[in-house]
Amino acid sequence: MRVSDRRSEERNVAIGGGTVRVAILGRGRPVLFLHGISAHGRAWRPVAERFAEEHRGWECWLPDLPGRGVSDAHSGLSYALDDEVRRLRQLVRALAPEGPRPQLVAGHSQGAALALALTRAEPEISGLLLSNPVTPEIRSPAVLRLLRYSAVRRVVGGVLAPLYAPLGHLVLRRACGPVFRAPADLVAAYARPWASPRRARTLLRILADWRPAELEDRMPDRPVAAHVVTGAHDPRIPVDAAERLASRLGCDFTVCTDGGHVLTEQHPRLLARLLGELTAARV
Repeated sequence: MRVSDRRSEERNVAIGGGTVRVAILGRGRPVLFLHGISAHGRAWRPVAERFAEEHRGWECWLPDLPGRGVSDAHSGLSYALDDEVRRLRQLVRALAPEGPRPQLVAGHSQGAALALALTRAEPEISGLLLSNPVTPEIRSPAVLRLLRYSAVRRVVGGVLAPLYAPLGHLVLRRACGPVFRAPADLVAAYARPWASPRRARTLLRILADWRPAELEDRMPDRPVAAHVVTGAHDPRIPVDAAERLASRLGCDFTVCTDGGHVLTEQHPRLLARLLGELTAARV
């Protein structure tokens, strides 16, 4: 129930691909936060909490995208870019059937690519915060093509599931870069959803369907206020690729000299401030 500007709640929203869990912070005009390919809504929570506290009148939506976090997904679901965007549009309409709908979207990693493609599809969106963004020039590893076969996913998923904790630690340790050390609760929250073979197979399907080049024809086709921010030590997204995206969008660009791939956890105050500047620029 919406009783104050500082409210916090969680909702389960049924869409075509399953049931999506959405954390909602604050009250007012919605801001949509989109996490990375194997993460979940918790990744943006440190930023959203600060933003909601400092900018009353805004409402933060933090979904666990289908098949990630605690959100369910139907078996055989496709995670191609167009399918992800279509489900996001369904989610937005389910959360706000009569509006207002998000005019401001924050995306991290693959979530930044989703934010860009969603902006192309939703003319209401006029502001973007893109952290460690996947760009059209990023290439997924060729080995992931093997995961397109369900038999391969079954075998690999069965092997990976029991190893979810050490694998989660290794993935996050590399993503954090040499300066920031991921706290234990973050490692646990990142790895826990992949503890079952079924969920591990879902992650493998998501990785198999990941084709960043699809974004090339789905970039925003109109001017949008934006800010691209990345880490100098990001092992996944080269700084020059993020800078070229900012140039293409004609927007501000920030490099965190000590940053890795997890700026939402490492520098939440900075991202909350940049998001606040976007609200001021477009209101």
